[in-house]
Amino acid sequence: MITGNGLVYIVPRTPKAGITPYRSLRRHTEPAAEPVTLAEAKSHCRIDTTDDDAYLATLVTSARTYVEDVLDITMITTILEARYDCFPLWELTLPRPPLAAQTVTVIYRNEAGADTTITSAANAFQSDPYATPGRIYPLYNGVWPSVRGDENCVTVRWSSGYGASGSTVPATLKHMILLLVAHWYANREPVVSANMQMQNIPNTFETLLAASGWGGYR
Repeated sequence: MITGNGLVYIVPRTPKAGITPYRSLRRHTEPAAEPVTLAEAKSHCRIDTTDDDAYLATLVTSARTYVEDVLDITMITTILEARYDCFPLWELTLPRPPLAAQTVTVIYRNEAGADTTITSAANAFQSDPYATPGRIYPLYNGVWPSVRGDENCVTVRWSSGYGASGSTVPATLKHMILLLVAHWYANREPVVSANMQMQNIPNTFETLLAASGWGGYR
């Protein structure tokens, strides 16, 4: 993941079988809230002062981003944008599930070089939020529009996430964030003194991480 111009760009991974390869993926619009509130983080860390509120808020965002990137998911409703060089023959899979049941927008460069916008709301194509990951595909007995075929000529924007607030996020994901926040808050340096022995606590973060994957999608 890299940042630039105030936007967060997600470095593409090697696509797995059945996943449409994208040229770039970024968070077009960041979530309006975090899965874990500042009060929840302070309670978990047993902090009763306001001295580190800003720092804790940064840790919550960092932990959420880390878990999302590792699991290839989206927790709080976020508008994502991916760019492709062309349309696939049929379905185009949208990474970072779950796909929200909202309008999907496609902007493509036609053969004349002009950008054209179509949406699922206008029934220009079908959207399937029940699939994991979500997907879009042409209407029955239809095809995708013809495109110019140069780089980044298809742009797709869609909303992913469990909902607009942390109340809709699975408890295991929220607890992973709390564990990371507590760990980073207590350990602010990348190294420890030689007389300390670092040990993982069994059945905590790694266990929750393994239980929160998307099966075949991962």
